[in-house]
Amino acid sequence: MLKNAVRNFKDSFVDIYNLKDENAKGRLISLGSALVTALYNVFITGIFYTGFLTMYDMSIGDVGIISYIPLIANCLSIFSSMILERIKKRKWILIASKIFFYAMYIIATTLMPQFVHDKQARILWFGIILFVAYGVYALFSTGFTPWFYAFYPAENERRTRYITLNQIFASIMSSATLLLSGLLTDALSGTAYEDTIILILRYVAFGLVLVDVFMQSRAIEYEYPKSPKLRFSQIFTLPFQYKKFRACLLLMFFWNFIANVTSLWSYHLLNHMEFSYTLINAMSVMYTFILMMTSGFWRKLIRRYSWVKTFGIAVLIWIPTEPLYFLMTKDTAFLYIPLSVWQNLLSVGLNLSYANILYMNLPEENSTAHIAFYTIGCNFFAFIGQLVGTYVSSIGGDTPFLFLGMEMYTVQYNTLIRTVTMTIIGLICVLGWKRFTPDKDIKEIESLSKTPRR
Repeated sequence: MLKNAVRNFKDSFVDIYNLKDENAKGRLISLGSALVTALYNVFITGIFYTGFLTMYDMSIGDVGIISYIPLIANCLSIFSSMILERIKKRKWILIASKIFFYAMYIIATTLMPQFVHDKQARILWFGIILFVAYGVYALFSTGFTPWFYAFYPAENERRTRYITLNQIFASIMSSATLLLSGLLTDALSGTAYEDTIILILRYVAFGLVLVDVFMQSRAIEYEYPKSPKLRFSQIFTLPFQYKKFRACLLLMFFWNFIANVTSLWSYHLLNHMEFSYTLINAMSVMYTFILMMTSGFWRKLIRRYSWVKTFGIAVLIWIPTEPLYFLMTKDTAFLYIPLSVWQNLLSVGLNLSYANILYMNLPEENSTAHIAFYTIGCNFFAFIGQLVGTYVSSIGGDTPFLFLGMEMYTVQYNTLIRTVTMTIIGLICVLGWKRFTPDKDIKEIESLSKTPRR
């Protein structure tokens, strides 16, 4: 049985990734890029980014303010289609913009505090550097999507396998890195080397960025579909002419609001709950094992119920974890592990189904403009989510208060906001999935529902 499973996995892998044709080679390059990206993102995002900022005495409000900057700067992507549509061969300008972005995001922000010592001045310079980095990159980064989307398998089954395999391998890479780096950071916690290791890991991340862009540069760049020139106002109006694409956009916008309401949660776990890097990272690592064990189950759900309905089912089952997290204090810290396991299980379904929502109804014509609008909308709603989350968190800040005899922080109220908003979006997806789903997929799913189950 094991031998057959290995053979089936090998056949499935070779079917998606190989060097025999340019599309399969492009997918292989995309997988390699995903692996390296997962590796360096560990060192420059999430809990390590929070740790980097708190090295310089950033409060929960300061971290929230800094997190606004990328979302505001990304709105400049509105101009990206006007720039990119005029460039027939975009590969090298996309690569150059990516190198510039990470040079600013990693190198400049790491070096700046060594020369600027006043806290308020540091916050100002963090804001300036991040705005320049994200602002410039926003003008070009949307070009990566149509470049690499050309390699996506057209068939639903192969596309699902492709997305699943990419997520499994990337998750394995990030998990191994998280676990080892977390153990190392905790081992040096409280010593003179704790800050040093976080800084060194950031420089390592930039080296990996260069490896990533080298790999991406090896992918072929197909000729982009010719699109009629747009007026600036059409960038805002054109996506709404496609009914189901519009529905998918609104779904993704709303989800970005929900996802970012609790953007300061890692700060809460690290500084208020005083959890170790290893514990927090171990819960993230667990996602990889759950992904490998349950991806087949979620693929079957997607095939039978559609991408959107599966997303809604996962959201609705997720909801009870939010009020339980609201009640989690140092005295009830034992809740963290079982709730993390449950959320990891549902995250597999959420991530797999959400990964294709943008592409389900993406019009081929003026795709860069559509993606630019998608980027702006997602960032705007993410900004509103972070604004709400930071406002709620800053009411009490780092000072605890008593609630029903429990010592809590106002950041925890954000979980109740998510409870309400996730209920709304979950019901919309489960009850109204046809509004988002292409007609051909609806017919396929309805035919499956009529097939007797064995």
